[in-house]
Amino acid sequence: MAIELIDRKESASYKGSIYELTLLWDRESIRKCFCGMPPFFAHIRKDGANFATIDCYSNDNGRFAVKKFMPSLLARPDWQVRFDKDINTIPLLELLAGLPI
Repeated sequence: MAIELIDRKESASYKGSIYELTLLWDRESIRKCFCGMPPFFAHIRKDGANFATIDCYSNDNGRFAVKKFMPSLLARPDWQVRFDKDINTIPLLELLAGLPI
């Protein structure tokens, strides 16, 4: 069962920093694909700088992963956290509380 494609752009103050969540779906590409597609943008910024990337797919309503942003594709992230929820059902502050911040 596919998740409901909800674009999210929200910010919250957490532990003295401002975090911004961006989740934007490319609905045109999703219509052309028979399997789940990742969002066009899915990331978290901390105080205006890249902080984490989000791995989720349009056909997966039961889990997603957040991993520390790494400037190089060859580098491995320091941490990665998996969530067993639909990304649209978890509030930003709850998401941040589950990360190693």
